[in-house]
Amino acid sequence: MSKKILSIFLILCMTAIMLFGDSYGVFRRRRSAEEKMFDDALILWYTDEKYGEYLRDAAVAYEMKTGVKVIPTQVSDVDYLEQIQNATTNGTKSPSLFVLPNDQLEKAVLSGLAAETRDPDAVLNSAFYADAGLRGVTYRDKTYGYPLSYESAFVIYNETVMEEIAANIPEPGEEGDTEGITLVDESTAEETSEEVVELTEEEKLALEATAKEILPTSVVGILDFAKQYSLPEGVESYFLWDTKDVLYNYWFAGAYLSVGGENSDKSEDINMYNENALYSLSVYQDFREFFSMDEDSEDYSQTIDDFIHRKCVFTVAGTDIISRMEEAKASGEFTDEYDILPIGMLNGTLQSKGLSVTTMVCVNGLSEDRTEAERFAAFVTTEYAAYLYPRCNKMSAAHLKEYLVPQMKTMEDCYEHTIAIPKMVETSNYYMLVEMCFSNVWDGKDVNAELKSLSESVLRNYYGADFSHETIETPEVLENYNDIGDN
Repeated sequence: MSKKILSIFLILCMTAIMLFGDSYGVFRRRRSAEEKMFDDALILWYTDEKYGEYLRDAAVAYEMKTGVKVIPTQVSDVDYLEQIQNATTNGTKSPSLFVLPNDQLEKAVLSGLAAETRDPDAVLNSAFYADAGLRGVTYRDKTYGYPLSYESAFVIYNETVMEEIAANIPEPGEEGDTEGITLVDESTAEETSEEVVELTEEEKLALEATAKEILPTSVVGILDFAKQYSLPEGVESYFLWDTKDVLYNYWFAGAYLSVGGENSDKSEDINMYNENALYSLSVYQDFREFFSMDEDSEDYSQTIDDFIHRKCVFTVAGTDIISRMEEAKASGEFTDEYDILPIGMLNGTLQSKGLSVTTMVCVNGLSEDRTEAERFAAFVTTEYAAYLYPRCNKMSAAHLKEYLVPQMKTMEDCYEHTIAIPKMVETSNYYMLVEMCFSNVWDGKDVNAELKSLSESVLRNYYGADFSHETIETPEVLENYNDIGDN
């Protein structure tokens, strides 16, 4: 009886082994197939879901062109570089490429994750990319990525309102009031209580030219403009913008807040506490008084809505403004014309530069297929770049053959004139520190004390010890805009 039981037990064991062995073989084959799919593909990591559609479409286009498979994969932005490091070390589905903002570049380089580019397709030059983009991917005079997109802030103005202002400028020697004259296109002219003036083509061209002539050419020029010209009926303010986010404020003093030098990558090159920066921040503080702006009254979305509904002549917006305005025009919500105002000066002598963040595609320094990875990085940031804005409202850092609207080319020209957010590990909290400084200055706190504190905080992070400036005298603001009043 015992032998029979033993025989049955052995048969059951052998059957189990055979079944398990067969299942294990299938499991192994399935794992191998999956691993082989990833082994034969370039894996691209990114964190911002807005890039998803664009990267997936680019991957399909690249595979059709070259036969090389690319798998874009969205991951969490928490400890992003650490995730890349761990995946690379483990060797499982590790990324061959990854999308990275330029403020994390030094950390990526020092950890060995961002490889110095070899540029097999010879595209990393100003013939293909904006110079600001090339500066964004440069660290210690070497390039470590391909510029993909950028974010910055731009002054936007209502062209139609500007023409209405120009039409109401009295002729020399005239003191007559032209209020109540409305300029309309012949095709849209309707009966109205106001006097309707239909202009000839020559008069329209002359009016457009006058509107261009009176446009401000500097930051202070916006204040001068408010002093000289009256607002058309229904327009409530000359200038409104979101003052809470330093991205939209930085252009007041950015030219003199040097953190890292030209490429924002050298910790030893920090110069923030200086007379020009003090002067520029003093002008920034004056704007609140003269435009009677309350920091809590306007957020970014509300400001853009106000601009669309003709409540202000000028505003400051990010790269998303193009899609927002074009959608408003298509729906009839915005019936005027708009444009971007390139401002490169604070006043007649001091410069004005905004802040920009360049997002790049880096090649993993530990990847075994670096050459092919770089070819895809070049493809997705140049040859395929025309689809970037339509897919995800991100402005391409590469020059395009054609722009969806002319304003995009002006935006790119303004981007060229910006300062990149610092890349150094020691300045990882720079955005938060500078935003606090600008907020305090806007609230009326002492400009000198706030800038001194900001500079000392940044330098303290670098030196790892207490740092203190000798106080310099705040320069007197000499701008002649004290009689703007309540405009």
